[in-house]
Amino acid sequence: MTAIVFLLVAGALLMLLEPVFPHFVAGAVGLACWGGAVVLTYVRFGVSAGHWTLATTLTVAIAGVWWYLRRLPETRIGRLVGSDRVTPAETAAKSHLLNRHGVALTPLRPGGMAEIAGERVDVVTSGEPVERGQSVTVIGIEGARIRVRAVA
Repeated sequence: MTAIVFLLVAGALLMLLEPVFPHFVAGAVGLACWGGAVVLTYVRFGVSAGHWTLATTLTVAIAGVWWYLRRLPETRIGRLVGSDRVTPAETAAKSHLLNRHGVALTPLRPGGMAEIAGERVDVVTSGEPVERGQSVTVIGIEGARIRVRAVA
């Protein structure tokens, strides 16, 4: 019984530490701990206890994710990793291309390369395909994304 409780608590703590460690290492180990606890419960206490442990673990996990996503933007880590602003330097670096004409160097489905004002740049369309060699116009710049449309 203590091994099961230990695995459940260790899994929860590792899941809480997930934002601190990169590459989903703590989260993966935490999930493995929870899975191990559920399997041990099935083996040691039978199907009924295993089902209850599985249901409880899933409920706690879903509630935890919901709570975490609601609270994350307000935390120090959330403010560190999140931003709902466009980096002005990215936009300013390519703003001279706005309303300029160019040529698609690759098929744009919806992304690809184009030459605009003598520069090779990554561009995207609003969804419509543009063939290689077709003329395009820059209609918007959002951060590092340059949006173009085909010239008729």
